[in-house]
Amino acid sequence: MENNIKLSVVIPCLNEEKNIVRAVRLTDAYLAKKNLSGEIIVVDDGSADMTAENAEKTAVSAAFRLTVIKLGRNLGKGAAVRKGILESSGDYVLFTDADFSTDISELDNFLRECEKGSDIVIASRSLPGSVLDPPQSFFRRAIGAFCRIMVHFLAVKGYKDTQCGFKLYKRKAARAIFSRLKTDGFAFDVETLVLAEKLGFSVREMPVKWRNSPDSRVNPVKDSFVFFIRLLRGF
Repeated sequence: MENNIKLSVVIPCLNEEKNIVRAVRLTDAYLAKKNLSGEIIVVDDGSADMTAENAEKTAVSAAFRLTVIKLGRNLGKGAAVRKGILESSGDYVLFTDADFSTDISELDNFLRECEKGSDIVIASRSLPGSVLDPPQSFFRRAIGAFCRIMVHFLAVKGYKDTQCGFKLYKRKAARAIFSRLKTDGFAFDVETLVLAEKLGFSVREMPVKWRNSPDSRVNPVKDSFVFFIRLLRGF
């Protein structure tokens, strides 16, 4: 059967009751403004708040198909993104964080880059042309720099920023990579790039305007330690 959905937007969530309604409405408005056939998939990764319920309430006013998937318990960001992407049906699949640190309007450039031939386009906060407003704290930047070095030596080379939560995939690349993805936690971004390299998919890293969210669910010490251990274990 012919697919008639141009873009699927996957939004993984954990305790995002304050952000999810805004994220869905902005995504819905973007799809309408660009006249794109699309769908929005919210994946609730075992939230303890009203994330799923708040997302479901937006379905009444949403112009595009909205699906809310509840994982039941907290499995990890990688598991949530994998579930959403494998349930998607768009020609292109975007995953974006619910806090919208990278605005959905950045997608214009990403889609153009995919249409030029890139299979995957990932956002970077560390390329010339990137704007961080406001930037992360010095402590978080220092941890990020350390993680980038570890990624370079232990996993995949050539990327300035593997962890920014805004990535666009062509459908073929998305399904091939996420059907093989094993990592459930934050290191999943790195494994997707390792898999992309193994499978021969082209990846373009692009600068974006990014704002630091005070509501970030990332624990810089705990999550970085788990991230590092995963890198040491390999994929």
